[in-house]
Amino acid sequence: MTIKRAILGLLMLVCLPSFGKDDLKALYDSLDYSVAHKEMYAQEKIKRINDIRSALSYANLNDVNKYVVYNQLYNEYWKFDLDSAIHYARMEVETAIRMNDEYRQTQAEFQLATSYAMHGMYLQAEQILSKHSKETLPKDLRAEYYNANIQFLQYYLYTSDSPDDALMQSNYRDSLYATQDQSSIEYRLSLVERMPENQRLAGYNQLLELVEKFSPLYARISYNIGNIYAQQGDRDEAKKYLIRSALSDLYNVTRENQSIYELAQLAYQDGDYARAFRYAQSSFEDAITAGIQFRVTQVSSFYSIITDVYQRREASDKQSLINIIVLSGILLVCLIAAVFFIFQQLKKIMRIRKDLADSNDELQRLNETLNDMNAQLHSSNSLLQENNDIKEQYIGQFFNICSGYIDKIGDYQNVLYRLAVNKHYDELVKKLRSTTLIDSETEALYHHFDTIFLNLFPTFVSDLNALLRDEERIVLRQDSLLNKELRIYALLRLGITDSEKIANFLRCSTSTIYNYRTKMRNRAIDKDTFEDKFINK
Repeated sequence: MTIKRAILGLLMLVCLPSFGKDDLKALYDSLDYSVAHKEMYAQEKIKRINDIRSALSYANLNDVNKYVVYNQLYNEYWKFDLDSAIHYARMEVETAIRMNDEYRQTQAEFQLATSYAMHGMYLQAEQILSKHSKETLPKDLRAEYYNANIQFLQYYLYTSDSPDDALMQSNYRDSLYATQDQSSIEYRLSLVERMPENQRLAGYNQLLELVEKFSPLYARISYNIGNIYAQQGDRDEAKKYLIRSALSDLYNVTRENQSIYELAQLAYQDGDYARAFRYAQSSFEDAITAGIQFRVTQVSSFYSIITDVYQRREASDKQSLINIIVLSGILLVCLIAAVFFIFQQLKKIMRIRKDLADSNDELQRLNETLNDMNAQLHSSNSLLQENNDIKEQYIGQFFNICSGYIDKIGDYQNVLYRLAVNKHYDELVKKLRSTTLIDSETEALYHHFDTIFLNLFPTFVSDLNALLRDEERIVLRQDSLLNKELRIYALLRLGITDSEKIANFLRCSTSTIYNYRTKMRNRAIDKDTFEDKFINK
């Protein structure tokens, strides 16, 4: 998948909420966007086809490999460009004949017959199908035989309303159902289609959850669900599923798109002629481009009607625009008169301004006072900047401390390495078991932390005591900095509120942190608001 195609697919899945929401407007927006940009999908498909066709230029390509490539090209052109699909189906037949492979020849002939039927070449399709009999076919080709006959009759019934043909198609469907793999989605779909009408909706919805979004099966099932809702009179739900089906067909560049044609008819019935015209035009263009004869016949009459209505509506809109322009001209004249009146009023305002001169003088004096206040504010900002510079210096000290720890770890690693190399294992084990280094470095870390923190927040202890009852206030020894309890609240003051992070830093359990904080709150004047007041002070 190319980058452009991936982006378009992602846009339809994420930006255009076609498959994630039931908002009808959002679904219509998705479809309108995709119809306007459907040529981008077609270009991507053409590029993929050209990549496949390039394999035919290989010098050592044998007939078996050629047959595979022709089959791939046929599948790509099917419902996209029937002339090309017919060409490559014929190439499959010719190649199978050269290989004397009757099985592949029969498969290709079924493909050719189906393409003929869709292209309106019913006689040629019937000639191919009539020379085969289910009794002489291998068992695994019978399903393809039944399916080819079903599709032939489906397209032929657009030009014939013979009940015999409809009955024959029903019989072929029964035969296909009997030969399908019962574990396949196609079998389950056939099973749902044979259900009573009041059970089909639930069956289709279950299948819809199993198939891949944007896939041809997703389009087919969504179309069937939309038709059920339409028959029930629920137009909004019918539109939602028909839009999903149409979006899937556009994504797969399937130009045999019944869903968008029916959406055009619904839009026409709703009086949304612009949308009906766009959808009918898209369906008609696809049918012409792909050479799908029965669809051209189906769409052309409706397309002529909607084109006429749309053109008349555009003519009406143009007349309305002319009327608006005339009305705008009248309003412009009125506006000129209003401007003249305003100009007269401005002269009066000029006289009033003279009376406001004294007030302006007073305002000037007030501005001078405000300038003095701004100067004081500037002085305060300078002081704040100086404090920020001080804080940056202390942060630099912390970086130096961290760097020193890294050096110490490196030195300690070298000592352990030498002990290990010299096989002084007893001394190595003793050092590894010793916690003296860790304890001393931890105490040094806490000392640095306390010193730097109190330099940053010199009123920290007094601020905390101000929120405690008199008898509960904290008094530190003259030679001490912070204890574990105060370090907890120092970290809270720095914005670290996660008890687990605090516990990791102070090398204790989270329950210990919780107990310390609970005890401190119990010592507060107002224990419910104590921590919030302290952190935000």
